[in-house]
Amino acid sequence: MARTNPMRASSLLLVGAGILCGSSVGAVAQAQKGKSNATATFESASRQTSAQVEDLGVIEETVVDGKDGKSAPPPKEEESRTKYRANLSLRSDFTSNAKLSGDHSSGDVLFFPGLELGLNTNLGRGFAFDIAGKVESALYSKFDERAFIGYSVPATLEWRPRPNLPRIYVGTEAYRFDSFDTGDLVTEALGVGVGTDYGISFDHGNSLAFIGYNFTHYFSDPSVDNRGVHRAVVGVAHQFKPQLTGQIFYAYEFSDYEDVDRHDSRHVVAANMVYQFNRHLFGNVGGSFIDNDSTQDRASYQAVVGSLGLTWQF
Repeated sequence: MARTNPMRASSLLLVGAGILCGSSVGAVAQAQKGKSNATATFESASRQTSAQVEDLGVIEETVVDGKDGKSAPPPKEEESRTKYRANLSLRSDFTSNAKLSGDHSSGDVLFFPGLELGLNTNLGRGFAFDIAGKVESALYSKFDERAFIGYSVPATLEWRPRPNLPRIYVGTEAYRFDSFDTGDLVTEALGVGVGTDYGISFDHGNSLAFIGYNFTHYFSDPSVDNRGVHRAVVGVAHQFKPQLTGQIFYAYEFSDYEDVDRHDSRHVVAANMVYQFNRHLFGNVGGSFIDNDSTQDRASYQAVVGSLGLTWQF
């Protein structure tokens, strides 16, 4: 990731990272109770991950003429090209509610190692395709019976008709999570979704406001986890220094389960900072508050999460 455009690079790092700080803990923990949540994926530094795309979409700066506010002319068509990436990450979280039961009653420290290999292809005429393979896991300090390992393959086809217009995308993600303790399947699913997002810079390009929405349907095993999920987000990112960017955002998620009488509403308020040590190494620190309300009492919970992580991009 080049240093020549740190605002864009750092913004892409930040979008959705706060959601991940909290949702990844709850996702598989709920699945281990028979109530999975497909946001159980983790962050990477080179670009947004599948979970970030699920929650937010890939938020990028809209090109605008700074003098009169008119839209800049579309850039010349670039030749089709492919970029490869590999990311190795380690994140540590403290959550006040590892069991996701009621209020803050089961604090624990978790560790999230992960590896991502992927590619992104510019197809021309505003289209791009991205696909990745990921191996991710969660290790609990106290509740080690909840530890899991996951495998996922997200793919996204996106289209931005003009630089000053919102991005539109469709995507799929196949994932599977297994218990470290028993080796048994926790959950697996295929998600199919569509979404849109929009971001625009201000403050001389040092800040970025963003908004996004998507809908994903999950075909799951066990089938009790079949569901449709609506997600929306709004937030602001700001570049404090060339290597330091922060953001704050609010996200809302509504899940409608098909085979059981269950509806979940989740609110997330989050903030985080990302520091670029060099071309390959990124550090982040963040925190979030999660309030999940469900028609099933045992699925309702609140949690406060603090996160500290490093990502090596190569």
